[in-house]
Amino acid sequence: MWGVTLSIAPLITTWYFVPAFAYYPIIGAAPAGLLTGNIVMGIISDRTGRRRSYLITLFLTVAGLAGIGFTYNYVALIAFVFIAEFGLGGDETVSLSVMSEYFPSRYRGTAIVESSNMANIGITLMAGIFLLLSSSIFVQKIALVSIAMIGGAISLFARHRIKESILWENRKNIYRAQFHFRGAMKFIALSLMGIAIIVGFAFSDLVLGPFHFPEYTDLIIFFSVLAESITGVLGGFIIGRSGRKIISMIGFSGLLGSWIVLLLFFNDVISNLYLLLAMLAISSVFGEIAWASRELLEPENFTSRYRGRGVGSVRLTGYTLYIAFIFILASASIDLYAWFILIVYVAGFAGGMLYLLYGLETKDSYVI
Repeated sequence: MWGVTLSIAPLITTWYFVPAFAYYPIIGAAPAGLLTGNIVMGIISDRTGRRRSYLITLFLTVAGLAGIGFTYNYVALIAFVFIAEFGLGGDETVSLSVMSEYFPSRYRGTAIVESSNMANIGITLMAGIFLLLSSSIFVQKIALVSIAMIGGAISLFARHRIKESILWENRKNIYRAQFHFRGAMKFIALSLMGIAIIVGFAFSDLVLGPFHFPEYTDLIIFFSVLAESITGVLGGFIIGRSGRKIISMIGFSGLLGSWIVLLLFFNDVISNLYLLLAMLAISSVFGEIAWASRELLEPENFTSRYRGRGVGSVRLTGYTLYIAFIFILASASIDLYAWFILIVYVAGFAGGMLYLLYGLETKDSYVI
């Protein structure tokens, strides 16, 4: 359901009743909802508990996806995209908190990486549905609503049965966060990583199609995220059991390096669809490693007292930039678009270096 929700905004721009001028507010509603959900539900989950928040975010995500499936009005689509993404944004924050607090350190990394990678599998699934059923919007809508209802029912059953986090219940006994230089550097590092993943993933995988290759939107999303899905499934165990500093540097260095290669052969890449898909897939392999490292480091760097707010706050800058640059780059050339992504990946590499210097190795740490 994460993946379906993440991919649905750019995919529905292919529907015949959505005018071209509505592409940007529809796509912009996604990060706006994600940002709001991250912050609001992060605060709520810290104050009222993980279990209750988990049920709220599920309801909102299902309601938003179902609304998208039932409406043929592009204005309503904007509202339902925001609702679905709000639920997803909150769900990300609460899920990372739940997994970091429920699993022992031996299994925590693999659990977070493999479950988070289901988002990539969901994106690939939804893009594949749009590819295979491109001739019928009605059937696409049936598929979307079916996934929302079935996934929602299964998730409701599972979430209703889980118990509240013991760590959250004992949060009042945990020390209060204090400002210090090393902590500030870690926060900046995690924020820069968030910018690279949130903005880079969105502009290289999700919205590249609607912006510059509208006839290949579903194809680009499918193949680029398929590479991430395979990387996560095959490498999730290794990534989850590896040192966080090492995998973050491998991921963000690879992202930057692959995009530099793409720019060196830029004209050849954008003029050949197969070469473009291949380069995006290579970049996506490193993107999955970087995504995984960030999913691990965010919940592992905050105590249970502040974990929901902490995860939401380090994503604040990334989602704010995502929203802003959807409109700033709306009429930009593809050359400028590609150079912007390079700058984003430089920020991610800088974040990885900062964490290498000032961050803690959290692989075997006991999350409190």
